[in-house]
Amino acid sequence: MTSYAAVVEGTNGPTGPAATGAPALSPADVARSRGRAKSIVRVRAAGFPRRMAAALVDLLLVALASTGVALVAALLLGVQLPTGKELGPDFVMAGLLDRNPMVAGALGLLLGMSALYQIYLGGILGQTVGKRLLGLRVISSQGRTPGPLVACLRFTTMALSLALAGLGFFWCLFDRERRALHDHLSGTYVILDER
Repeated sequence: MTSYAAVVEGTNGPTGPAATGAPALSPADVARSRGRAKSIVRVRAAGFPRRMAAALVDLLLVALASTGVALVAALLLGVQLPTGKELGPDFVMAGLLDRNPMVAGALGLLLGMSALYQIYLGGILGQTVGKRLLGLRVISSQGRTPGPLVACLRFTTMALSLALAGLGFFWCLFDRERRALHDHLSGTYVILDER
């Protein structure tokens, strides 16, 4: 199992002769030493199979939610739904080439819901539903939850990982820190959640 150590900044406790066993410090030295202290947090990197299982759970949840919203919108707007024979691998491409607003809207909805899902759950909370089920967590290089800006960058670079025929995800198979391409580009890690 690959492990990773993050440097986390925190605050020092009391300083002075009683706390450190050192000679008395001047008030200026005490003020400087009360600044930020650094501690090491050790974590274990998540493996590829577990990460992909979590990603599939997340994809399934987002796809079901966006399909449900698109179906309700189609019914409310009176749009004729495709039959079972019309659905197939080329349905979406044909709809985009024909400039079908319902297909474009459904794809936009899928992209928007994916972004909100990954940015809020993965970036702000640190765990999507799939990651929580499989005991994974996303952290920044400082060992904290990434936050909204890093999460936006991570989602954008995740799209790049997918655009490269998914090869960006397979990067973690060969990386010693088990990081995918979007993890390297956004400065994040996917770790085993041992809380």
